[in-house]
Amino acid sequence: MENDKGLKKAMNQWAQIIQDPQVLMTYDNITRDSLVDENLISKEAEKQGEKNGVRRIALRMIKKGMDNETICELTELTEEELEHLRRQ
Repeated sequence: MENDKGLKKAMNQWAQIIQDPQVLMTYDNITRDSLVDENLISKEAEKQGEKNGVRRIALRMIKKGMDNETICELTELTEEELEHLRRQ
């Protein structure tokens, strides 16, 4: 029963807040910015995952005895990245 009172109070406060256009614009801006941030984080995670996959493949190529030039050409890793992998 007490939860109902709390919910009703919150809903009344929300009803008052959404009547203020400035508050609504601010809420909309925050929501939009949050979605943009989530999108950027998701894209960055995807790029990092792809990069990790390429590194795993490069490590397998190294174990097969392939030369740096070929590995760099096929994986698009830099010489520095490849040398770092070879030291692991």
